[in-house]
Amino acid sequence: MEFAVIGVSHKQLALDKRSLFSFTDTQKLEFSSLLLTYGIEQVLILSTCNRSEVYLMYQTDIDFLPSIYLNYFNQAEAPLYVKTGDEAFRHLLKVTCGLESMLIREDQILGQVKQAYDFTCRMSLGGKELSLIFQETLNFVKKMKHKYQQPSISLTHLAVEHLKKVSNLYNKKIMICGAGEIATSFIPYLYDNNELIFSNRNSDKLVKLKQQYPKIKIIPFNQRKILLDQVNILISATAIPHLIFNRDDFISSQLIAIDLTIPRDIDKTASIQCIDLDTLNHEVAVNNQLRSKDVEKINSEIDIKIREVRTKLDSIKYDYVIQSLQAKSMQLANQTYEILVNKLSLTARERHILEKTLKASFMQIMKDPIHCVKTNQINDLEVINKLFSLKEDNEE
Repeated sequence: MEFAVIGVSHKQLALDKRSLFSFTDTQKLEFSSLLLTYGIEQVLILSTCNRSEVYLMYQTDIDFLPSIYLNYFNQAEAPLYVKTGDEAFRHLLKVTCGLESMLIREDQILGQVKQAYDFTCRMSLGGKELSLIFQETLNFVKKMKHKYQQPSISLTHLAVEHLKKVSNLYNKKIMICGAGEIATSFIPYLYDNNELIFSNRNSDKLVKLKQQYPKIKIIPFNQRKILLDQVNILISATAIPHLIFNRDDFISSQLIAIDLTIPRDIDKTASIQCIDLDTLNHEVAVNNQLRSKDVEKINSEIDIKIREVRTKLDSIKYDYVIQSLQAKSMQLANQTYEILVNKLSLTARERHILEKTLKASFMQIMKDPIHCVKTNQINDLEVINKLFSLKEDNEE
């Protein structure tokens, strides 16, 4: 079984084009189910502001992946990348370390990968191999963050710093739409000196948030547009796959907005000043130059990690073969037992002795092949599979 990834990111597509390939949770389930019908065995989908990627385990040909990916989003073409084997794992490690992020070594991507992995586990879309890869990845990145420490930074931080250039952040009325990671990440920067008004489709999340931050106000989601002419700043960070603020919703051109979502929450043609991912390009470039000093060291550690995990993945293959050999011995013992019991007139005690003897004998027959697999004396597991018809038995 091999590992692969297909997707698009901020490196290939501009902001308005990336939004065409964004997955909602419902779409993640739908697309994963579609891939399973094509013989893909394990699936994890990572959909963030900067990338839309499908990670998978497969044993069949995957040349069909680009066409299925494009067709699902009703797109004729896109600069998709497809990576397999060690290169796919290298890509995952670099992505989760933040080396492939718009903001190098940013903090939010680790949480986003963890959320994607948790979703796959909850929906039973993974398996032993995919779990190993992502658990090893998450542990590796935590180790790198500790080993190569740096000041915490995120796109939220850069957005707030940019906001300070155009407005003082004191005694402002600020409406924040959303209750996810990005929306709530603004609270530490704005809570003490401003009035924060939250609105979200799921009000339960905001009730819990208010327990932690008592000063915030909550309004129903369907009233969000009514307050637009009463607030100084609008921050929108929902997971809704369409605009929630249209051009005509904005009366005052004095309003300043922040929209870091993909797809966008706020109509880009609105006559307001809106800070989005493209707006932050300069700040990102400056910070990337400062934060790139340890990238080469991390890449060297990634090379070591790839070899380490490849060995662990190979051991899983051996585990499957060993389990199959043990199951084969039990199957043959049971078949032989049934034949002999039907031909011989045996007492209950004799049948019990016969059953134990047959199972022990057939396990003894498999002892040498199992030992060879365990000690890596056989590198070509296909030989064992063919010799003992293991794949045919598993398919049955």
